[in-house]
Amino acid sequence: MKKVLIGSSVRQEPEILECFLDSIRDLNTAGLAVDYMFVDDNDDPASSKLLYGFRPLRAKVFIARNEMPRTPFVKDEVHHHWTEELVQRVTRNKNKIMEHCKKGHYDYLLLLDSDLVLHPETLLCLIARGKDIISEIFWTRFRPDTEEAPQVWLADSYTTYWRRRDEQISEEEKMRRVSEFVKMLRRPGVYRVGGLGALTLFSLRALQRGVSFDEIYNVSFMGEDRHLCIRAVALGFELFVDTCLPAYHVYRRAELDGVARYVESFREMSIKAYTHEISTIIQNALENLLSADFRRRSDEEAYRQHFTARGWRELQGLRENRREIARRKTILRAETADVADPSFDDGLSRCDLAVVLNLRGSEEGQRTEKAVRLRVRMVKLDWWKIDGCEAQEHAGPCRAPAVITSSYKDYTRVVRPGPQKLTLAMLVRNEAGRYLPAVLRHAAQYVDEAVILDDASTDATVEICRDVLQDIPVFIHVNQSPGFANEINIRKQLWDLAVQTQPDWILILDADEMFEDRAVSELRTLISRPNIDVYAFRLFDFWDMEHYREDEFWKAHLRYSPFLVRYQPHFPYQWQETPLHCGRFPKNIVLLPTASSDLRVKHLGWASREDRLNKYRRYMESDPHGRYGDLGQYRSILDQKPRLKKWLDNESDLVRMVKGPA
Repeated sequence: MKKVLIGSSVRQEPEILECFLDSIRDLNTAGLAVDYMFVDDNDDPASSKLLYGFRPLRAKVFIARNEMPRTPFVKDEVHHHWTEELVQRVTRNKNKIMEHCKKGHYDYLLLLDSDLVLHPETLLCLIARGKDIISEIFWTRFRPDTEEAPQVWLADSYTTYWRRRDEQISEEEKMRRVSEFVKMLRRPGVYRVGGLGALTLFSLRALQRGVSFDEIYNVSFMGEDRHLCIRAVALGFELFVDTCLPAYHVYRRAELDGVARYVESFREMSIKAYTHEISTIIQNALENLLSADFRRRSDEEAYRQHFTARGWRELQGLRENRREIARRKTILRAETADVADPSFDDGLSRCDLAVVLNLRGSEEGQRTEKAVRLRVRMVKLDWWKIDGCEAQEHAGPCRAPAVITSSYKDYTRVVRPGPQKLTLAMLVRNEAGRYLPAVLRHAAQYVDEAVILDDASTDATVEICRDVLQDIPVFIHVNQSPGFANEINIRKQLWDLAVQTQPDWILILDADEMFEDRAVSELRTLISRPNIDVYAFRLFDFWDMEHYREDEFWKAHLRYSPFLVRYQPHFPYQWQETPLHCGRFPKNIVLLPTASSDLRVKHLGWASREDRLNKYRRYMESDPHGRYGDLGQYRSILDQKPRLKKWLDNESDLVRMVKGPA
C-alpha cells in the first residue's frame, strides 16, 4: 500500500480554512495510507483550533507550530501583498514538510495551499499519472477586474506563451500565444509546463534527489515556487499539470460564495474528466493490443496496467492465436473509428461503452479492411481500468480512414521493364563534420543518381555532396533560407525534386542514415521485383558508435518503416500535413503493394551527446506541447543511463567508415 503525506503551511482565515479542511478530509484515498502535516502559522486562534480539531479516520495528523516572530500578512479584497520576509517564512515551512515526508519514507507528498477546495478524486488522479512532479490546475482572478489565470506557466517568473530565446514577436502574436496556452489548459489532459505550485504532488524520488524550496542565490525571481521549479528541472525532473479535475481557489472572502456551486459541479466535472480518461485508455490499449503483426511480438506489459485480471482474460479471447497470425502472414493495424460516450452508474465507479475499431492491413498476401464493434466495461479502482471486452459483431467495411480516398483503387499502376533506376533523395543542412561523407560514399555504391536538397547550409555541406558524388549524376538544389521549421513543406519539395528526374525507385535517407554493407548487393535484387512498390526496413538508433538504444521510447528497430518506394505517376499521393514529424513520404504509400526486408538501417544522428542535445532543443522549441510527437520520448533523449544493445554485425566497419582510418 502506497503511503502519502498531505501537507500545508497554514496562515488562513477560519472560514476559508474550514472549506479547505473539509475538502481534504473528503478526498478519495482508496488503496492508500494517508497522513497529514500542517505547519501552524496562524494569526487567528480560531484557525489554529480548526487545525488541532482536524481528525480524519485512520490517519495521523502532525502539527508543527512556527514560533518565529511574525511579519504582518496583508490580504484584502483586491490582492495578497507578499514581502520577501513572508516568502522566506513560507519557504521554511514547506521545506519542513518535505523533510518530514523524507524521514517518514512516504511514497508521495501532496503539498497544498490552504485556500483551495479540491475535487474528491484529485489525489488518485495525480498518482495515476505516474509523474515525479505534477500539479492539478486551478484558476485565479488576481485582481477582481481581470481574466482568470492558471497557477502554472511556461518560463521565467510567469510567462504564459512560448518563445524561442532568439525570437522577436509582436504584442499581437504574444497575446495569440497566451490565448493558445490558456485554451490548451482548459482541455482535459496532462501537459508539460515550466512552472507550477500550490497544489503539487511530489514523488519520494524527487525529494530524495534534492527538490526543495530553498532559495537559489543567483536567481532574482520572487516566490518560492520559482526556485523550486528551476531546481527541479536542473536536477532532471520535468514539470507537469493535470487539467482534468480543476480545484477551486478561494483567493478572497467574496469567493467563499462559489464553494457550494463548485461542490455541486463535482459529478459533471467527474463525467467530463472520466470520459476523456477512458477514451485515452481505450485508444492506447486496444489499438496496440488488437493490432497484429506476424513479424514481431506486441509490447503487452506496457498496456496490461490498464486492465483488471478479468478484463485481461477477456481481451486474450479476442486476440488471434499467434501461430495463426504467423501462418496467415497477418499484418493488421487497429485504429479507433468511434468511441461512444460512457454510460456511468450512479456512483460513477463503472461504465459501459461501445467502440468501433478499423482493422487494415494484409492477410496471406491480400490487402484486407474490416471493422469490429466492441462492448467495453470499465471500472474505477485506483483509477480507471478495462474490466471486460466483448466483440459484439463485425461492423462491415472500415469507415473511410483519412488515408484512403475514393479513387485510390482506380489508379493505373506502372512497372517499367528492364533495369530499374534507383534515385537517392536527401535533405541536408549544415552536415559538414558529421556523418554526411560516410553516408554518401556508402550510398554511391548502389544508387544510380542523387537528388540533394540543401536547406540553406552555412558550411561546406554542398561542396561535400559534389565531391563525394562526383562519379554519379547528382542534382543539388540550394534553398536561400531555411525551411525546416515547417517540415512538411521541405519534405514535399524534396519529393517533387526527385520526381522531376523521372525515377523508377526513390530512396529517401537522411544525412545521418546508412544501410548495412550487404545492401550494396541486395537492394538491386529488391527493386527488380515487379509486384512490389514499397519496401520497409528496420531503423536502429545508435547511441554511440557500437550500441543502439532499446527501451519504451526507442524501439523503431522493432517495426518496419518505408524507405524505398517505386514512383507511381498516377497514384493520388497524400501527405500528413503537420509542421513536424510529417514523414519522409506521402502518408498513403502504405496502400501500395508493400514488403519488408531484413536489411537494417543505421541511424547515427543520436550517437553523440552534442547531437542529442541539439535535437532535444529543436524538438522542445518546435513542439513544446507534444502536439506532433511524444513528449515522453523528447524528454528521454537526456536520460543519463539509457538501455543500450551492442550492434552485432559490422560495427567495426561502421566506426572505421565514419571516423576514417586510424
